[in-house]
Amino acid sequence: MREDLKKLRELQNVCLQLDELETERKEVTERLETNRGFLQKLVDDLEGQKTELDEIRALQQQKQEDLKEIQEQHTKRKKRLTSVSSTKEYAAVEKEIEVLKKSVEQTEEELLHLAEVIENTQLNIEEKEEKVSQLKESMSADEKDATKQLKELESRIAELRAEETKSRDSVAKRVLYKYDFIRSRRPGLALVAASDEHCEGCFMSLPAQLYIEVQRGETLVTCPSCQRILYFQEQSADDQAAAS
Repeated sequence: MREDLKKLRELQNVCLQLDELETERKEVTERLETNRGFLQKLVDDLEGQKTELDEIRALQQQKQEDLKEIQEQHTKRKKRLTSVSSTKEYAAVEKEIEVLKKSVEQTEEELLHLAEVIENTQLNIEEKEEKVSQLKESMSADEKDATKQLKELESRIAELRAEETKSRDSVAKRVLYKYDFIRSRRPGLALVAASDEHCEGCFMSLPAQLYIEVQRGETLVTCPSCQRILYFQEQSADDQAAAS
């Protein structure tokens, strides 16, 4: 059993390295995905504003055509005013002229407002285009570094996977089953040292008889508190001196 525990410790060391590399790979991948998502949102916003600008310009053109038509009608009504023969008709035409005049003023105000909106929208678009350009440049360099980093991680992970397989083949199946079960329930350490009658995983005290069994190393012993597999860790001279 001592030999199995030794091999199990070697396997766990490989597994912990794999955990660390897998986490690092996930973080790099998630960072890239976050950056791409942010860039895509910025691009979508930019395209949305460009579409909005086209719609405002179309509205501006329509308003300009409306203004031209109203001004023509206003001019015609003013000319007609000189040829009317009755007071009633004169008053009616004069009222039409007043309505058209107000319509001209209102349309001109709307055109001024649209011109301001167009100018502001154009400025926003230019700012976002600059941001998109800068972000693309920054992401290009980051993706290049990340791709290199991921390639190195994949290579190291593949090496450790092969080492893990080799280590697993050297451990007794029943011991391996117990180890895998604990790892599935408690990610991280499935195998911990027992020292000075304590579990180094949960730091709880161990029953005296159980601690003796761990010291002997003849059977597979688990911590009553955290259920991790225990192996005996002899205290160094320094630790013994500190304890005394």
